[in-house]
Amino acid sequence: MGDQKVVLVTGATSGIGKATAELLAAKGYRVFGTSRDPQGKTGNGHELLQLDVTSDESVAACVKAVAERTGGRIDVLHNNAGTGIIGAAEEITPEEGMRLFQINFFGIMRMTNTVLPFMRERKAGTVINMSSSGGVAALPFAALYCATKFALEGYTEAIRHELRPFNVAAVIVAPGPVSTPAGEKAMRAEKHIPEYADRRKKADELSLKGIRGGMDPKKVAETILKVVKADWPSPRYTIGMQSRATNLAHGLLPPSTFEAAVRWGVGLG
Repeated sequence: MGDQKVVLVTGATSGIGKATAELLAAKGYRVFGTSRDPQGKTGNGHELLQLDVTSDESVAACVKAVAERTGGRIDVLHNNAGTGIIGAAEEITPEEGMRLFQINFFGIMRMTNTVLPFMRERKAGTVINMSSSGGVAALPFAALYCATKFALEGYTEAIRHELRPFNVAAVIVAPGPVSTPAGEKAMRAEKHIPEYADRRKKADELSLKGIRGGMDPKKVAETILKVVKADWPSPRYTIGMQSRATNLAHGLLPPSTFEAAVRWGVGLG
């Protein structure tokens, strides 16, 4: 194997994960992708392993399988698996919210905690966590999704400090809308409150339209490649005009002005 870097990409059968796994494999990295149901699926230049990030046992088995194949070497963990839930915050039950957090936040925490011992032992590694402009600006009818991304931003910022003495970098990658099946696959709140219906429908349609017209996942994969190649990557990478503008506006505008800009941006006046 020599000095061939080992990369583990979660959620690698579609969208950003698939584009990243294929690009890194093409660039000569040894890539392991994951899927909740890899049966009948194959990776293009990379191995595909079964993984459910909400299960301690599944996470342990997946990471063990990679470590056994590589002699304990995992250079990069790309925590890409994630989803959303559409509905007004009042419509979403705590149980639905917890399901989302189990995937978008605790799933990443499980993967990171299981991979870190291998990185600390080798005094080298990079953990890449996927956020979005929703990790900076909370959007109406995406409260729980944004909450998971806000949590992820804080978690990643903190562990970056903790892991630096071990030469392990924690990095946020935050693209704007990306053309993936994410919108169609997102969870929907089972409870519907009539008073929210019109605005929820409008927000849902706007979100789906943004995703369908979003950037090519390959553009995000190219940024992931840049992170993987860096000697010491930056804390946060924004991709696309929307993400960069949101980040800049959040830092420069007064809170009430920023709030008005978000409302205008999602068509709520």
